[in-house]
Amino acid sequence: MNFTAIDFETAHAEFPCEIGLTRVENGVIINSKSWLIKPACFPYMNPRNQQVHGISPADVSSALTFEELWSELKPWFNDNYLVAHNAAFDMRVLRSALAYYDLAIPCAEYFCSVSVSRKTWKQLPGHSLGVVSQYHNIKFNHHRAGDDAQACAQIALKAFQTVEALNVQDGLKKLGVALKKL
Repeated sequence: MNFTAIDFETAHAEFPCEIGLTRVENGVIINSKSWLIKPACFPYMNPRNQQVHGISPADVSSALTFEELWSELKPWFNDNYLVAHNAAFDMRVLRSALAYYDLAIPCAEYFCSVSVSRKTWKQLPGHSLGVVSQYHNIKFNHHRAGDDAQACAQIALKAFQTVEALNVQDGLKKLGVALKKL
């Protein structure tokens, strides 16, 4: 069971100010890391976004831009399955950041842990990251990208264990969730 969970926090619209990545190999979390990002809209930070994640312009003033971080981030993406909780949002932010800096889109496929959660735990009243994490007693600092990515990875692993999946493709097939191209 190999995949990378991804989460973004944004400064405004689709301008990332933090990215979190969690790598799973053979069904075990082997690495989890987050980076603050100096957003392309710096120093502007949407007050609503800042209220949600607590990241201020001062926090990112000396951070690297997405373009400057890309050489360190890129190996997490190439030829890999990605998962995000509400993947449409995170993949849109990723594509937007890559386009803004004219960087090539990596060869990757992705799936959404919200979809996986809905198929696996139909009895839950909702499938937000907070609700599903609480159901599984996953403790994390919500709306911080590193913690959110790690919680997402744990949720995907628990879902795949529930359906006794042999690998990502087998698990998604059993759950009726499609892989999408980045």
